[in-house]
Amino acid sequence: MRERGDGFTRQVARTFAQLGSELNRVTGYEEIEALKRRVVEQEAKIHTARETARQAKEAYDRAVLERARSQREVNDLLQRKSQWTDADVGRFTTLVREDHAREQDEARAKAAAAAAEDAVEREFSELMRVILNRYHEEQAWSDKIRSASTYGSLAALALNMAVFVLAIVLVEPWKRRRLAQTFERKVEEMSAATADAFERKTAELKHRLEEQGKLLALVLETVHLSTQVSNSELASLGPTQEPAPPTPLPQPAPIGRISALTQPEEQLLIAVSASAAAAALVGWLARSWFG
Repeated sequence: MRERGDGFTRQVARTFAQLGSELNRVTGYEEIEALKRRVVEQEAKIHTARETARQAKEAYDRAVLERARSQREVNDLLQRKSQWTDADVGRFTTLVREDHAREQDEARAKAAAAAAEDAVEREFSELMRVILNRYHEEQAWSDKIRSASTYGSLAALALNMAVFVLAIVLVEPWKRRRLAQTFERKVEEMSAATADAFERKTAELKHRLEEQGKLLALVLETVHLSTQVSNSELASLGPTQEPAPPTPLPQPAPIGRISALTQPEEQLLIAVSASAAAAALVGWLARSWFG
């Protein structure tokens, strides 16, 4: 698992490196990378040239010191020329020969030091030229990227404007039409549901009112019969009389039509009717609100 993860990481890193190099090639950043490498190489060259110049300068300084020492010794011998011995003569001859060689060495060291200094100057000038080229290329690349970014921003702005206009011209009317259709459909559904509920509640109320009317007629009939029985009992408790012919029982009044009643019966009828109507109305309102 770990090896697989490391392999995947290396593959991703390689892929990103390839993408970066391809992007640099497309945008022209490869030239700037090459100039960066040249700057690094030129810095290494100038470092080497400076080291060579330092060594040449040291060699020239050593040659100058050696020749100066030899010249001092020659001058010492010349000051006591009248006292020379054979050894002094040989030493003077050797010193003259060495002075001539050291003079040549000094000249060569001086020429080498001068050449090294010239090489340092040349390498430094080349470094400045490479740095200026790199700066120029970076500025040109920045201007190109800035121009591309500007054009890209303008293209994105134009695309957004086109999408906005299309949304206003095409999408918004379609959305409004769709919303209106949906709203109309909901209104129709709610109207149909309300009408259906109203018809159902009306039929139920009508049925209950009919039941209440039937119940009220039955109550009135019962009250009327009980009143007739009470009158018969009171008549039987009075003085002895010939039995009166039986009074025929009144036929029950049809629903919706009530015969002439006494005042107590009329009050009772009004109270029962009002109570039934109030109960029916309260029940219908309660079912309408809560059910």
